[in-house]
Amino acid sequence: MEFYAAFLSAAPGGFDGEIAGRGRGAVQRMMEDIEKKGNTATAKENELYTTFQLVNEAMARGIKFLPVDLYKSDERYFLPENGAIRMPFNSLPGLGDAAANSIAETAKANPELSKEELRQKAQISKSVMEIMERNGVLKNMSETNQITLF
Repeated sequence: MEFYAAFLSAAPGGFDGEIAGRGRGAVQRMMEDIEKKGNTATAKENELYTTFQLVNEAMARGIKFLPVDLYKSDERYFLPENGAIRMPFNSLPGLGDAAANSIAETAKANPELSKEELRQKAQISKSVMEIMERNGVLKNMSETNQITLF
């Protein structure tokens, strides 16, 4: 587990957290799709294929990839956690290093964020918020810090 976490942290070339988060079947399907393309596969797809060979091997050995978590994930390092590997913020396609860093720092400094507060304090775009929403990073978070009185 430590080997896979260290390798992916040092050379994450082409890792896609959305695919890995769906499990081994999704990883294998993605690899099959790239294989079918043969010589027409792009350089990025070939890099993704190589990385996912390693991810598939890790999953075959029973290692799980934990989803990105607002308070547990690092901005760029894959972290061993209870026999599994926690994916970093920048493993999500479309979420770059600057946004990942800002999100991680904001979450560390503010343990009880609303979605609105996270977006403002981390200064991230609506599209980054949508990426995190789609991947369950923002589940159980309130939209705002306002309380509704009845």
